[in-house]
Amino acid sequence: MSKVIVTGCSSGIGYYLAENIIKSGHKVIGLARNEPKEKYSFNFEKCDVRDYSSVKKFFSKIKKDNDVYALLNVAGVASMNLLFSTPKETIDNIISTNLVGTIYCVKEVMPCFVKSRIGRIINFSAFAVKIGLQGESVYVASKAGVEGFTRSIARELAPLNVTVNCISAGPIKTKLTNKVPASYIEKIIQQQIINKQCDKEDILKCVKLILSEDSNKITGENFIIGGY
Repeated sequence: MSKVIVTGCSSGIGYYLAENIIKSGHKVIGLARNEPKEKYSFNFEKCDVRDYSSVKKFFSKIKKDNDVYALLNVAGVASMNLLFSTPKETIDNIISTNLVGTIYCVKEVMPCFVKSRIGRIINFSAFAVKIGLQGESVYVASKAGVEGFTRSIARELAPLNVTVNCISAGPIKTKLTNKVPASYIEKIIQQQIINKQCDKEDILKCVKLILSEDSNKITGENFIIGGY
């Protein structure tokens, strides 16, 4: 059975994807700093993507595993503040989780793909990058970095028959967006081509497409849910 690794599985989109990808016949390994509070059916491994030693420790367990098929870098954090009032610790946490954590995980999963000669990597950006969302400059910078990294690493991994793509979604109902005023959410949605709020199922459908054999020549792309 092919294995899919999902970071940020303790809640939100990561938890939702980890739970639902299992239904497609994959074995899922979920990574997070904390165990999910809700009931889960995937295999959970404690891992802090900000900490290279933690990432390396997990992936060392599976580096000889030929069944690893995909990595989903879902782990992410945000903080809605003007840069002037954003503490250095918050800046470090956003960049370390969203960008550096993604790079660490891709680096450490590569030995699996060298052996299997096939795979999928799905990174997560955000619609906020496209519109330069005010009050989220550090978050936007981290996710823009993810997009650039995706395009570059896709070229490195193409000879191994591994595709690397990115998914960018607008505001979805999660803990990250619950505290954002509804009027502000609506203003963002109105900048999408499809003026409707996206949900977790929309992301799942896109993930399924990328994981399928039909997408074996789609790489280095950024799938914008809702369009821009």
